[in-house]
Amino acid sequence: MEVPVYYCIGNHDLVKGKYGEELFESIYGPVYYSFDAGNTHYIVTPMWGGDYRPGYTKEDVYHWLKNDLAQIPEGKPIVVFNHDYWTSGDRHVFSAGKGMDIDLDAHNLKAWVYGHVHINHITRHGNALAICTSTLARGGIDHATSAFRKIGMDSKGNISSELRYAYIDKSIVIASAQNEQAPVTKDGKLQVSVNTYSTVTQTAKVTYAVYMEDKAVTPQRSMTRQTDFNWTDAVKLPAECEGRTVTLKATATFKNGETARAESFFTYTSTPVEVKTGDNWTNLGGNPQHVAVTKDTLNLPIRLAWVKNMGSNVYMTSPIVVDGKVFAATMDENIQGKSSVTAMDATDGSLCWKYSTRSSVKNTIVSAQGLIFAQDIWGYLYAIDAKSGKLAWEKKLDVAVVPGLEDGLAANETTVFAGARKGLVALDARTGREIWKNSSWSQREGTTCTLSLSPDEDVLIGSVQWGAMYANDARTGKLLWAKSEDGIRFRSSSPSMHDGAMYFLSESSLFVLSEKTGEVLAVKKLPFSVEATSSPLVTRREIIFGTAGEGIVALDRKTLDIKWKYRTGKAMIYTSPYTNGEMAQVESTPVLSGDMVIVGASDGTFYAVNRKNGSLMWRHKTGSPILTTVAVSGKTFFGTDFSGNIYCFKAE
Repeated sequence: MEVPVYYCIGNHDLVKGKYGEELFESIYGPVYYSFDAGNTHYIVTPMWGGDYRPGYTKEDVYHWLKNDLAQIPEGKPIVVFNHDYWTSGDRHVFSAGKGMDIDLDAHNLKAWVYGHVHINHITRHGNALAICTSTLARGGIDHATSAFRKIGMDSKGNISSELRYAYIDKSIVIASAQNEQAPVTKDGKLQVSVNTYSTVTQTAKVTYAVYMEDKAVTPQRSMTRQTDFNWTDAVKLPAECEGRTVTLKATATFKNGETARAESFFTYTSTPVEVKTGDNWTNLGGNPQHVAVTKDTLNLPIRLAWVKNMGSNVYMTSPIVVDGKVFAATMDENIQGKSSVTAMDATDGSLCWKYSTRSSVKNTIVSAQGLIFAQDIWGYLYAIDAKSGKLAWEKKLDVAVVPGLEDGLAANETTVFAGARKGLVALDARTGREIWKNSSWSQREGTTCTLSLSPDEDVLIGSVQWGAMYANDARTGKLLWAKSEDGIRFRSSSPSMHDGAMYFLSESSLFVLSEKTGEVLAVKKLPFSVEATSSPLVTRREIIFGTAGEGIVALDRKTLDIKWKYRTGKAMIYTSPYTNGEMAQVESTPVLSGDMVIVGASDGTFYAVNRKNGSLMWRHKTGSPILTTVAVSGKTFFGTDFSGNIYCFKAE
């Protein structure tokens, strides 16, 4: 790209030789050095240890760093690069031993850039930002998106940041007009929602017009940007379009001058789809056991009733439905204050309230006692009144801000289970009173599992990525058992709990364990990776789940043989750890209604497939990855995509 490239040594770059960094030095040069660019001084520091012992010591780096900083004018901004991050506190002090400390904050430290934990994560520590970015080529340890970060600095060293998602080339989809149908608002306006993205450049503008028999019935209209993917508008069509086939044509113009076009035809009606919800859907899969089987039977045809955008991206925070409202939460990878929990009227998508959170909410939200619960990556748990959107109570959980809290919540009627590692707690849902706190296991890298509660509500299942699966007594917090062998320590899947047995995925196997003892009841080794966050859907005759690269798979429940496979499209963004290429990723949990299995995929499409044979029944393209599980209530189901859209679908 004809720009300078600077290398920073990591733990796996320390290899066998005369000394650990010998090979690195022979290819890339020194392992600690500094340079100036613009008005900022950049410092690259080395990893202290790794696969082999380095030839340098902390004391060596201390003396070099002290001398380097002595040459820098007072007040000049500095940025430090290291493969790892040295602190989770509010001060950045380099210490090489007694009497050898350097206060980097006193030297106007603006940022510490690292990558060791393979996640997309920004935190503020005092006046400096700690910035971690996962690999641009594949999914991260915590299912972080394949992406790279663009960081800008002004003359004073103030930082701006933008995460750019890899592999997307001028994509555009009209998300609101699919299957020859498009939604309208209560006052009869056509809803227009377009998802568009290109890795190499931002979208500058999106325009559209509506045509009938090749004649424009609207002028070219400009759309409003909602997120990095999504643009929206609403327009009233002439009465002559009623009941007629019309075509919507959209054009995205990118900042580098390139364009992308999409069109979709549909039968226009000015009458909105009537929506009425049924039972509440309060956890991932509808309940803290993640069973994901609905009471209501959804039938074709399925129509999009409305679509609304929340103004920020959605990661793995699946929607929930409570008392006629749909709730979802967003993330903000660039800490611009856009993270929130949002409530919308389920009938038409109108905004009921929005509660801003301190940082990204990246996993399952839940409801109990008339409250909506969400925890952010900095470890704050919010209890928000479902009706008013006002904060009922909050709690700072005892977790470190690095690598970040990405575990999902679980709740029954009276208790919310939150946090992770020794910050895992059971709290009275109404008051926030602590019932118990885990003291038995700690955390490592970011974990993307959601807590699971047994049907008798006696056992709570948690997890540590690269550590183990843990079972705590849900009433006392006492550790019941831990399991790490056979690949279970790499688990991303949240167990679905059924009559004493728990089903989950890990590495390339389906596991069935006793929830009480951890005894392995069955293991099915599969010829493909299931490093996905999907919880298995257990039906009378099948076990159905998403995979890291083969789409949706069903096993015969008795024999555990593969019964059918439905391969979804290529992932728009890779999230499953260490996967890239032509991968059909499905991170969401399949939901069963009658014989219809509904699931979202990383190719940006909602699917309904037949439980018995995997045949396609229906699909809806969004043009933005779907990492979340749908919520079903009555004859309606709700889904979210990465662009921040909430979709309301009405079935017969």
